[in-house]
Amino acid sequence: MRQQQRLDALFKRTRDATSDDVEMQAHWAKYLCILCAGFIENAYSEIYGKFIDGAASAPVAAYAKRQISKTQNPNITKFIETASAFKESWAHELEKYVDEDGRKDAINSIMSNRHLIAHGKDSGISLIRLREWYRKSLEVLEYVEQQIG
Repeated sequence: MRQQQRLDALFKRTRDATSDDVEMQAHWAKYLCILCAGFIENAYSEIYGKFIDGAASAPVAAYAKRQISKTQNPNITKFIETASAFKESWAHELEKYVDEDGRKDAINSIMSNRHLIAHGKDSGISLIRLREWYRKSLEVLEYVEQQIG
């Protein structure tokens, strides 16, 4: 996904752009957090949209994809609810997977920090923490893609 490539490149460039300036790193972390949240939201729609395209007739797929695309700030609960709507076993497997290694907290933290940042509140987010959340979020997205693929 092109958006993921851009995010990866921005994470790499932040080191050069901020050097050891902690304040600049905090600003970059906020900006990147919003981009990460948008990426997760888009990936959620894209992953489930591909599945819907292959599993439903054109009119049903159009409707279902429209419903999926309305989802904003998909936290782990939303991922599990969506998986459950398609297949109950997917929800159970996904819930077990995200409970491991802080994956649930990673996506939920990105989404909750996005909300704080968007409303001008202090998030206390750091680049190091965000990089880790992003990495774990990618693991979840890859898992969901493999699960329904």
